[in-house]
Parts: sequence; structure tokens; C-alpha cells
Amino acid sequence: MVRALHTLSRDSRLQLPVICVASMAKNRKKSGLVVGVDLGGTNITVGVVGRDHKIIATAKRKTKAALGLDGVIERIAETIGRACDSASVTIDKIDSVGIGAPSAIDFDDGVVINAGNLGWKQVPLRAILEKRLGKPVVIENDVNAAVWGEARLGAAKNWQEVLAVWVGTGIGGGLILNGALHRGTFHTAGEIGQMQLFPRGGMGRRTLEEYCGRLSLVRAMEAIAGFYPQSKIRPALAQRGDDGMIGSSAIAECYAAGDELVVRVVDDSAELLGIAIANAVTLLSVEAVVLGGGVVEALGKRYVARVRESFEWNVFPSTLKKCHVVASELGDSAGVLGVALLARG
Repeated sequence: MVRALHTLSRDSRLQLPVICVASMAKNRKKSGLVVGVDLGGTNITVGVVGRDHKIIATAKRKTKAALGLDGVIERIAETIGRACDSASVTIDKIDSVGIGAPSAIDFDDGVVINAGNLGWKQVPLRAILEKRLGKPVVIENDVNAAVWGEARLGAAKNWQEVLAVWVGTGIGGGLILNGALHRGTFHTAGEIGQMQLFPRGGMGRRTLEEYCGRLSLVRAMEAIAGFYPQSKIRPALAQRGDDGMIGSSAIAECYAAGDELVVRVVDDSAELLGIAIANAVTLLSVEAVVLGGGVVEALGKRYVARVRESFEWNVFPSTLKKCHVVASELGDSAGVLGVALLARG
């Protein structure tokens, strides 16, 4: 059945009958296998997860958002099929599927509210995928999924109140309060990346994400590169792709080597990130902050320490310096594991 999933044409997919997912799940003995999907604007990462909450097999491919909704749905289904093949199981052995998407999510209805990097608005993703896959599906915000994974299996498993801050191309956030995911009345709780740092900064120069995400780091380096002719990052800046990006690994290599240009930009952004986190902790008084995402993973302990230093300088009252600021333990697997746990129920 997995291979059939791979080869279905668009026309045949659209003619699939409506499947009573709830009835089917109720009548079938559970295998203990669930699938977690981390859906990003660039990549789709899928993991088959066993009863022991360990990933048995993975598959990854480009999202290709330009293909539109139908094209991305097809690629999700194909990637799930590949992961199942790698795990030597058929799709009918999977109990349920969880999807972490880069958007505010109406969790109860399974609707992606606004995923800008996918070009989706008000997409009933759960209903579409349940019909496509014939499996119960859970849809969650990608960082909510990641912090849930960390809270159950990783860096935050000893705490009941946690703020997650994921630094990648942009910045996302998630919240656990009283041991449960806090989504908020309007489904947007935790979106620290959109915190206004400089309200009069002009378009594109106001929010935390616009100063501390990877794209903003690259832009800042480019803006002052002329003052650092010996910087080792200059060749990478000159060879950027159409998306204007360079890899986190190139930035991390120069940061570790003490490249003056890169250290200046990264440490300035870490200071601002620490201030934003201090503001959030001042408001929420949570036990811990977990830092994750590609930038954090690449830059490592030195970057986390710089964020922590700024946090301690700015949090109020001083007793909140006891709040733990730690790096993700699960890394790239946090989102897949977190949404798989949610799908397991």
C-alpha cells in the first residue's frame, strides 16, 4: 500500500473515497507506530516513531511550496511513504500521523491559519490529510510540537512551565504552562519572534525576528562587510543564492574562529534575543527557556551563554535569574518527536 501511495496520480488522488477515519481507527488493533512530520517552508522531515518514543526511520525532501497546496500534500504523502519503507512497515500499520506546520494552528479543527512561507491561509489540513492517508491526523504549530518533545523527552522534562525560542531563518516560540501546551484563545501564544523591539525602526527593522533570525544576521554582515576586509565570511556572502541566505554552518565556523565581523553581528543579536527573553520571563515567570533551531544548534554553547548573560542583565526581578536557559537536547528531532507524541494521544 505504501508503494501505491507513492505512485498515485493527482487525478486518482482527487477521486479517493471519503474514509471514516474514526471508525477505522476504533476497529483496528493498534501497532504502537505513529508518524511525525515536521513541515517547513524549505523541507519536509518525516519520522516513524515506535512505542518507546524512538525514531525508527526517517525521510526528508524539499517542500517546494511553489507547487501549491495539492503539490505539497502529495509530497507529504510521498515522504511518509518513504519513511515507512525505510522502517519496513506499510502505511496501514501506522496508528496516526502528526504534522507540525509553520503557522498558527486551530488545533481543535486542524486548520492552518496563515503559513506565510507556504502561501496558505485557512487550510483545513487535518481533513485533507485524513482523506488522503486514511489515518487520524493531528495538526500543531511546529515550535509547539518541538517544545512538547523537549518537555516530554528532552531538555525540559523536569519543568512544568517552559518558553521555547527556536532560531532559524526566522524565530518562532512556544509555551508550556502548568504542564500543558498553551495555545491561547486566538491560537497564537508564544510567537516571540514578532515581538516589537524597535517600533520606529521602519518596515523590516522592528521585530525580534528581523534582528535575530538567520536571514537578518546575513543582512547585517553584508551591510558592514566593507569595514572588515579580512573577514572569512566575505566569500560566503558573495556566493549567496537567490534566497539571500548562507548556511548556519558557515556562520558558526567563523564565529568559533573569532572572526571579528561575525562575532560582532552574532553577539549583538544574542544580546537582543536575551533582552526579548528577559521581557517574556518577566511577564510569565516560567521555570525554563529552551533554545533551539538551526542557528542555536550551529553556534552552540558560546551563543547560548551570550543569550543567557543578556537575559540575566535584563530580567526583573532578580530572583528570575534562577530561570534555566538551556539548549535543545533533541535537535532536529524535537518537532518530529513532539508531534508524534501528540498524535499518539
